[in-house]
Amino acid sequence: MHIRQIVETMPLFKEASPASKTKLITYGIVEKVHKGTYLFNVRDHVERIYMIVSGYVVLDRINHNDNLRSIFLLGSGDLINEVIIDGQSSSINAKALSNLEVVSLTRAQMLEIMAQDFYFTQLFMASMAKKIRKLYRQVANTTKMMILEDQVSAKLWKIGHDYGIEKEEGIVIPFDLSITLLAQLVGSNRESVSRTIKKLSNAHLVSIIHGRCIIYDLDALIKK
Repeated sequence: MHIRQIVETMPLFKEASPASKTKLITYGIVEKVHKGTYLFNVRDHVERIYMIVSGYVVLDRINHNDNLRSIFLLGSGDLINEVIIDGQSSSINAKALSNLEVVSLTRAQMLEIMAQDFYFTQLFMASMAKKIRKLYRQVANTTKMMILEDQVSAKLWKIGHDYGIEKEEGIVIPFDLSITLLAQLVGSNRESVSRTIKKLSNAHLVSIIHGRCIIYDLDALIKK
């Protein structure tokens, strides 16, 4: 998709001023990223700020036990790395969960637009607030003893609610959601999560086969 078409049709830019839209069209670069590719890694000095046009991204990093922990899932309309506005190196990895299309601007270009259009300042603040709130919930969940089945059910409900597509067979997750990725999202090991998914599958609530996840009863997951 051409940058002009993206700026004129994407809901993310709907409330931007005409001057800001002109600068987005002038400065913006559209990039296509293949599934499985990392846009950037921890400690990279990233000069560009990325916004998702289509596709899905997972933000992850290695924890103190040398295990990969997936922290955020992002989709169309989300900012990926607004935190680099402070000029520091990246503190997280960003991996394409699907074929991905993004718009990017340099940090300096974005600051120029933000200085002239408060909408973009609000956009950045809202994106950061959303991630901070998610971190609060993750911290709360790690500091109390939660049954793994409840954690997995809650995470599947959230993914299904935010990204799921309703089809005749159930709610289909539009990217590969492997047992490994799900384990990284809940902060557990693959074997334990695999047993939990088998239990949920036997109850005909969900299935994950070769990364294809179908949720058969979304409401039942949150009621567990």
